[in-house]
Order: sequence, then C-alpha cells, then structure tokens
Amino acid sequence: MKYKIQRITNSKLGRHILNAIGVFKKLYMFLCNKIIGINDRKAVFISFSGKSYSDNPKAISEKLHEMYPYFDIVWLFNSPEEKSKIVPDYVKCVKRNSLAALKELATSKFWVDNFCKPLYIYKNKDQFYIQTWHGERGFKKSLYDSSFISKETRYIESKICDLMLSGSDFGDKVYRTAFHYKGEILKSGCPRNDLLIANNEEKAKGIRKKMKISEKTKIVLFAPTLRREAATLFKYQSISGIGIDWNEILKKLEEKTNTDWVCFFRAHSSVKGLSGMSEDQRYLNVTSYEDMADLLLISNMLITDYSSSVGDFALLHRPIIIFQNDRKEFIKNDRNLYFDINKSPYLVAKNQEELMSIIEKLSDDLVFKNCEDILDFYGTKESGKAAEDVVKYMFSKK
Repeated sequence: MKYKIQRITNSKLGRHILNAIGVFKKLYMFLCNKIIGINDRKAVFISFSGKSYSDNPKAISEKLHEMYPYFDIVWLFNSPEEKSKIVPDYVKCVKRNSLAALKELATSKFWVDNFCKPLYIYKNKDQFYIQTWHGERGFKKSLYDSSFISKETRYIESKICDLMLSGSDFGDKVYRTAFHYKGEILKSGCPRNDLLIANNEEKAKGIRKKMKISEKTKIVLFAPTLRREAATLFKYQSISGIGIDWNEILKKLEEKTNTDWVCFFRAHSSVKGLSGMSEDQRYLNVTSYEDMADLLLISNMLITDYSSSVGDFALLHRPIIIFQNDRKEFIKNDRNLYFDINKSPYLVAKNQEELMSIIEKLSDDLVFKNCEDILDFYGTKESGKAAEDVVKYMFSKK
C-alpha cells in the first residue's frame, strides 16, 4: 500500500496535489501562530519521523522535564495511542501530520527533531528549532552530500534551523556540507550518548530485566543499515544471505569467555524489519525495541556493516567489528561513503573467515585501543552532559 501511494505521489498530478496540501498546511500554521500566539513554556519533539520515543530528542525531553517540570512537552507520533502507554505521564502525545500537530508546532517556542522538516513548515522568527540529527558519525553520505539525491530534492534546515548538536569534529563538517548549514553548532556531545558515558550498572540491569536477559548472559548486537530497495518499498530486509554463520560466532564467543551469549538483531528505522533469521531461541529480533541507546548500553559486542551506531558504541570501549562483504555493490546501489574505511581504525571483515579471525584475536587491550582510535578518528567531543547543556542553551534563548 505504501509503495502504491508513493507511485501516485511521484506522478505529476500527485505532486500538484501535495503542493496544494502543503500550501494549506503552511497557511493553517501561520494562522495558528498569529491568532493563538507562541507558548514560551512549550517544546515539541519528534524522533525518526514519529516512529519512536527515542534518540537525542528523548534525552533532551527528559532532561527538560527534570530541570523545568512546569514545561509543556509535546511529542508527535505516527501512533500516539500506542506510544501514550510507554511515554512518561507528563508527555502529551499527538498524531503526526494532523492539524493538531501543526497547531502544536505553530504555537510552540521550541522544536526538537532528528529528521528533516517538510518544506511546507511555517516557523516564526521567535520560535527556536534544534536539529539533533541521528547519524552524526556515520559512514554513509547524507542529504546534499549523497550522489543519489534527486536534482529536485530540497531541504529547509539551512533556512529555518537555529541550532545543531554535535559530538565530534567530523559531525561539524557533515552538518556544513550535508545540510548546507551555516548557523550555530553546540558541540557538547549527542544527548543520547549521555547514557553510554554514564554507563550506569543499575540502569543496564533494569533494561536487561525488562528484556528478560540474565545479567550473566552476554549480548552481541547485529545492526545492519538499510538497503535502498527495502527502504523505498518499506519492506523486510533479508539477512539470510549476508554470509555470517551466527552459530559459529556464538560458539566461538562462548569458548573465549566461558559464558552464554545471545544475538540481538536490530533493523534500521527506514525498513519494515528483518527477515531470514533463525528460530533459535538465542536469536532475538529487537527491532521493535523503542530506543537503540538502551540496546547499546547492555550489549557486549557490536557487529554492523555501515551503521553510524559504531561511533556511539566506541564510547563504551567494547568490541566493534565491521562486516562488509558487499562494499562495492553498496556504494554503487545504496550510498556513497564519507571516508575510505580501509584507512580508518575499524576492524573490518569481508567474509566469515576474517570475522572469526578478528574475534579470535580480540583482547581487552586491543579493544580499548581500537575504540580510542575510533573516537580520535572522529575528533569526538562528548561531555556526558549534552542534554543538560542543550536545555541550558534553550533557556538562554528563552
């Protein structure tokens, strides 16, 4: 259904209809803004286009309430009824893209988002838009940097964004080129990473308990990035033919550590999910888990192909392995990359044999140095209090 709708909207008639709807939405926001006015004590948050209560927006939202509990906090969700059951009581949940959501945006002092705003959006000069992004230390070129971008594609952030958040020199450069952004950057870290820097043992135990994972069991997290076809059609992305023998990996890890291991599988937010997984009880599909930061906190090892989660996971100084058996095809068909991975500090495997060899050689000293090299590679600047710094910045503007 989503693919059929996309085909219609990509047609000439579909584009005219969307433009007309966009004009109406912008006018509606303008009228709400002028007639109702701006509430200086309200902030509107959205993460991954309304899919989840997560990421940098979540960290800022919770810190904002902690520091200023009288503040009105609104979240826009695709399924507000469902999310209302998991968010804190003080959060107001509103249907994304509804007239109610447009009204909330039009009358709010602050906007916090980790994706791009639609072109029709209306923003008053007295409103403040904080763009947190979601892949600040990624492999994949984004937005205007991508060679796959259409000539007709435009992003509005460079015109309406008031602040971007960064945790690295690398992130600063990406914002300038990917968004064509020339405004202010607050380099205090990514708020979601405050959780990883704190590395609170009790917090980790609570997450494990909720997921029914024993404290003694170790976790290897596999988080592949999207493939263009699966994302465009919003379908399940198969992992059955990627060339990894998970039984062999778990066996090797258990032999090395003399303890039980399980494998978490996590799909990218832009695809429907993952398919082709074994029904072995040691393999858990955690795609539906709300916040990736929680999963990183409790994982003992991360294996991925092109996911920006590696830049965050390095903060924990735990093993990171990049598995790329399709790099040429990925660059040709999916995304071009920001840097030559062969010249980076990452431990890279192209097949099962190389993957097993890396696991065999892992040691505490090697892992610590590798993570330090990764953090240095990006010019990482994580304070551990990024969310607090954002809230303080918000109130300096208020």
